[in-house]
Amino acid sequence: MIDLFKKNQDEQSHATPQAPQMQDAPVKTQEACKAPELPRETLVMPEESLTALLENLKQEENNLLSQKQRLQNISEQLRLRTLEEIEKTKERISNLKTEIPELKQKCEAFTKALGIPIYSSPD
Repeated sequence: MIDLFKKNQDEQSHATPQAPQMQDAPVKTQEACKAPELPRETLVMPEESLTALLENLKQEENNLLSQKQRLQNISEQLRLRTLEEIEKTKERISNLKTEIPELKQKCEAFTKALGIPIYSSPD
């Protein structure tokens, strides 16, 4: 087979040059013909290096996806804890709003019982 290839090459080199034949091919837009933007050194790498690079990139992607998932979980836990703290604080405020008037009434009752004049109490 290699001999055939060499023979064909010899025949073509001695033959008269012909105009290249155009084949009917679908016309592609300029954007469809663009290859992904890769550094030139990536395009000339041996096959083993390309597969190793792809494996490394996939591993990095998986690591980043894992880190993203962990951070999303932490964010959700913190959001839930924040909501819990808001509810607890609202409950404490509500209790204080109930307790303060009761304490004012007790203080007024003691001052009346003791006959002490009532000074303006802080609101």
